[in-house]
Amino acid sequence: MVGKMKLLKIATYLSAFLLMTNFVIAEENPVSADNDTMKLTFLGTGAPRPSTERYGPSILVEVGDHRILVDAGPGMRERLFEAGGFEMISGVDHVLVTHLHFDHTVSIPSVWLSGWLFGRRVPLKIQGPVGIKDMMENIKKAYQWDIDYRVMVGVPLAGTEFEIDEVSDGVIFDEDGLKISAFDVEHMPINMENGKLLGLRGQTIGFRMDYKGHSVVFSGDTRSTAASKLNVEGKGVDLLIHEVQVPSPGASKEANLANVSLSVHSTPMQTAMVFETAKPRMAVYSHIIPPGITENDLMVSTRPYYKGPLTVAHDFMEITLKGDQIIVGERVKQSDGKFEDSNVLEK
Repeated sequence: MVGKMKLLKIATYLSAFLLMTNFVIAEENPVSADNDTMKLTFLGTGAPRPSTERYGPSILVEVGDHRILVDAGPGMRERLFEAGGFEMISGVDHVLVTHLHFDHTVSIPSVWLSGWLFGRRVPLKIQGPVGIKDMMENIKKAYQWDIDYRVMVGVPLAGTEFEIDEVSDGVIFDEDGLKISAFDVEHMPINMENGKLLGLRGQTIGFRMDYKGHSVVFSGDTRSTAASKLNVEGKGVDLLIHEVQVPSPGASKEANLANVSLSVHSTPMQTAMVFETAKPRMAVYSHIIPPGITENDLMVSTRPYYKGPLTVAHDFMEITLKGDQIIVGERVKQSDGKFEDSNVLEK
């Protein structure tokens, strides 16, 4: 009964949203190098706090012949398997990392090793901020015994390699009509009294993808200020995907600790100001803190400041850009299937 009520709520919300924006829902939108289709599947829309409803932040982007992950939070591998079985696990060959917090990186070993074990035979390309190279070198050391063991009993060595690219501002990938740019975002720790940076090494970044007339911006984790590069990078894009944190009520030690991160995240009002400035064709909330915040909570908090097209992503939501359409729907979940019947090694 609860499941039916939840589905009814989602259907009702989507119907109302689509009537308001004239966007449409479609079931079949294949991705091919021969068309302009971009498909995004929200594998996880949550936060560091555990949730069975919202897994850790991770978005699958399918465009042309590319299968790209933006961040790899907890639960990513299982969601990826649901999205496309063994073929999808082995088909991802590019990971974009916004920053090195564990909730954005903890599943990188899974996409690397599971992809290899179940059929990927090319290096995994990983692009992220300064520090990602050290992280991956240490991860490889940690799992060297595992790799040696599996190679010794017959798993091919090819696919255990990775290509690491530490990136900053500017174009970081430009192939097959797909251009990916990185830009600095404001998520480094600050003094809460004067707003000055505390001097931690490294960088936090957002990404923009452009493909055959389509454009998507991923905020990464960020606080929102008048100087935010999201105001420029997100100007008029098809999708502006932005994180959000709702302050915890009360004055308990736990609430106070949770609210410490407000100095490096964006409240609904702050995010609404970015949306209002950038005016994307569709604004999207993801990486929702805390994960129990409802769609209605976010809508109520945002609407006084931004009244444009807005959706709140949930796990397994699918958004497709096709022609001039923005198509909102649900990813069709694959059956478990058998590896022996997958044919991934024949490709």
